[in-house]
Amino acid sequence: MSGTEPVGLLKVVIVYERPSVNRVICHARCVSVGRSVFPGDSVLPVDSSPEDGRGCPARVLRMYRQPVGEFTELTPGWSAVIDLEAPEGTDLSWVQPMANLGVVLPAADVEEGKAG
Repeated sequence: MSGTEPVGLLKVVIVYERPSVNRVICHARCVSVGRSVFPGDSVLPVDSSPEDGRGCPARVLRMYRQPVGEFTELTPGWSAVIDLEAPEGTDLSWVQPMANLGVVLPAADVEEGKAG
């Protein structure tokens, strides 16, 4: 499995804020089948390709919802506010309402054989 094949799926519901070009705060629902989303996971638009310039994933920094607070795991069917951040200079304009974001394994996990 390559590092860009989705292992999970988030559906963006609302974009709340764009503090910078490489950071987005949105509300998203985990629509994966059998796979939760965790802080530190990486996401890409499911329809992206290396040639379209959207190939640099954003990282899930934080997941939370009032009055519950912070989530350490977002299970299928649940939604939360999610802070996403990409490397400096990366444009996250592809994070839009109704966008499907594929959760991909970090390249290090794939290389070390942690993909399964």
